[in-house]
Amino acid sequence: MSAQGPLSVLVVDDDESFRLALAKALRRKGHVVEALGDPRVAVARLRADHEPGDAVVQPDVVVLDLRMPELGGLDVLRLTPGRRAPVVVLTGHGTVPDAVEAMRLGAHTFLMKPVDADSLEPTLRQAAEGVGRATDALMGTSEAMRRLRAVIDRLAQADEHVLLTGETGTGKEVAARALHRSSRRAAHPFVAINMSCLPRDLVESELFGHTRGAFTGAVGRKPGLFEEAGEGTVFLDEIAELPLEHQPKLLRMLETRQFRSVGEARERPLGARVVAATHRHLADEVRAGRFREDLYYRLQVLPLELPPLRDRPEDVLPIFDHWTMQLGGRPLMLDAAAIETLRAHAWPGNVRELVNLARRLVLFTTEGHADADLVRRMLDANPFGARASGAAPVSRVSEGERAEALDEELTLDDLERRHIERLLTRHRNVTRVAEILGINRRTLQRKLRGYGLDAGPG
Repeated sequence: MSAQGPLSVLVVDDDESFRLALAKALRRKGHVVEALGDPRVAVARLRADHEPGDAVVQPDVVVLDLRMPELGGLDVLRLTPGRRAPVVVLTGHGTVPDAVEAMRLGAHTFLMKPVDADSLEPTLRQAAEGVGRATDALMGTSEAMRRLRAVIDRLAQADEHVLLTGETGTGKEVAARALHRSSRRAAHPFVAINMSCLPRDLVESELFGHTRGAFTGAVGRKPGLFEEAGEGTVFLDEIAELPLEHQPKLLRMLETRQFRSVGEARERPLGARVVAATHRHLADEVRAGRFREDLYYRLQVLPLELPPLRDRPEDVLPIFDHWTMQLGGRPLMLDAAAIETLRAHAWPGNVRELVNLARRLVLFTTEGHADADLVRRMLDANPFGARASGAAPVSRVSEGERAEALDEELTLDDLERRHIERLLTRHRNVTRVAEILGINRRTLQRKLRGYGLDAGPG
């Protein structure tokens, strides 16, 4: 399947009129479509436990309805943990917990109905492209990215745990998925969780599972993430956010390769590989008493640092061109000044910031062309011209700030705190600052409490 060639699409939806209409529209675009109204048949098609030589051919991408009688979309995802085809989940009655659960179960995207073939096709292509050679997702022609892809290919053949480090937005989860897909575990689940999103009192239950009656509200047995992953990979993002009281149990599991669910007497074997990630400097967290030293050394058996985008400026335009093609279906033409603006930008949000810029430009250009003024306005995250809250361009850093950032006596925590203080002073709005930092509002508020800073309005 080429980037612009026909896709084989499996549509699974119990709504016959919608299913047939979408299938017809996708076929008109040249795609090969199979439409199923019975999710049980879809499970049989997607299960990855076919014997070698089985003639079953997997689709390039699946469009899956969330709400169906007897067997819903989430059930289909749970029953096909080793599926090779990416899944785009559609629903007309979705909730945030549904979306979170779908993504945790490996769905590529969660979209709300109504949706037509024109708006759906770029998402289908993006999902299908994502399952090619795993390290292709780590785009870039720079020497740093070539080395990174080569190291990931080598690490994928090992079974030791991996610690990914790097600034926010450098693609740590992309790297984790590449490790998984290049490894012998590729046919098994990839289960990801962001530790900063777990309520403190549910951490142990979510990670290790619980038995019926283990605590108030435990009405049945619930497998944890490590059990759900089986022989696959568990990705623990923002591992520095794991509360100190829960770190010993994780350490023991990594050392013994066994774990015990909450309320359970017997231990279960750990079959999964653990890949952890953090944008923090864990050695500083250890010195500050927020992270166990023994767990730190256990996790970083195979450490891998992802390079920031500012250190590989030659990758900016290739990544930008890729995403504008994926999102808009055609290349976006930039004049010389716009290209220079992209190259000169500091990219504090790294690849995530660049992808967000591509999204804005695709949305706000009508003739496939963008000049430097539009690029600057989009970089300021305000599509209507004026900078949000009077913010200065993020690429312009004062000499004093640059000297402060280069101060070798400052820890990563010091730099983070000062950066957050500057943003709060400039914007005076917690929600806006969280958006700029690329984190959710609750995570920022927790950081502010830890630093003893006043959250202020917003």
